[in-house]
Amino acid sequence: MDLDLVNDLSNNLSKENDFVQNFIKELSSFFKNNGTNNTENISEDSSWNNLISNDLELYNKKIISTYKDEMLIERSNILQNYAKNTKEEGEMYYIYNTSTNDDKSYNLCVYSNDRSNGIITKKVEELPQGATLGSVLRKQKGNFVLDIEGTKNMGKEINNMIKEKIEEQGKYLESKRVEGHIYEVGEKNSGRIWLYDLNNKVNGGIEGFEEIDFPENLYEIAKERDVFTYINGTYEKI
Repeated sequence: MDLDLVNDLSNNLSKENDFVQNFIKELSSFFKNNGTNNTENISEDSSWNNLISNDLELYNKKIISTYKDEMLIERSNILQNYAKNTKEEGEMYYIYNTSTNDDKSYNLCVYSNDRSNGIITKKVEELPQGATLGSVLRKQKGNFVLDIEGTKNMGKEINNMIKEKIEEQGKYLESKRVEGHIYEVGEKNSGRIWLYDLNNKVNGGIEGFEEIDFPENLYEIAKERDVFTYINGTYEKI
């Protein structure tokens, strides 16, 4: 049975029968949210991106801690606004990652009462067909329903935000790389290095930042308190 069959059934039954009409409406909604349409391919611009990876890299760009935190906050704001503006669709849930205790379970963030309202974990079989990472779900009459349009729209909006933040990050890092300035190594970890600009004191202190485009050969030998200078668009050891 599909939506066409449901529509045919609706045309053949009495328009005056409220019970039948309510049944047809609910059945149509069921097929819309739980039928074959829920396995439609999600386009690349609305695909799910993991924002809580320890070594976050998105669209071939490493993401520094500051912008990772901003992305998480903005994603939450986007989802909260959508939940607030679509209350009539039912309480909203967002699948944001796989449970660390069970790879066949998902963690869902709950959005209700105009705010994020905690986290719950559900097994895959407890969720509607097609529900996966990045899916928006609704609670209707005690059951989870996949919000297909919400999933696509939120995915696209979140990814647009991510790309904007990556662009902002690029400009931020470019502003920290100053020709002729001397930088001291604070620490390094997982291919990332924290530098302090010895030529740029802020509020009586030395400004530091996380650098993600540090020469690999220098990264291997760099130690805490080593100093480098930024010359001709790259770092050189002093």
